[in-house]
Amino acid sequence: MLFCEMGEAKLNEQGNVDKYSCDTTTFPVLHFTVQISDEKISTALNKLSEKQRAFILLYYFHDMSDKEIAKLYHVSRSAVGYTRNKGLEKLKMMLSKKEIL
Repeated sequence: MLFCEMGEAKLNEQGNVDKYSCDTTTFPVLHFTVQISDEKISTALNKLSEKQRAFILLYYFHDMSDKEIAKLYHVSRSAVGYTRNKGLEKLKMMLSKKEIL
């Protein structure tokens, strides 16, 4: 079947959606990189402090524990948790108030 004969729903259903690097925002964190495809989330992440952003990205996208992140940054585990949670609060506030457009 030709692509032109397939409806968009059929194309998406089969997982034939192209993704381009220009559709994502890349965040370097130490020797890791994290790509975010959601524009609102990437904009909100850019408004956080560097450490808040790094701790959130490492925790949620690289499945690192607070202890592992603390070792990388030479800080206490509790400092990582506190900083990450403050960043999450800011993200929640920005996204719920629709400050990100």
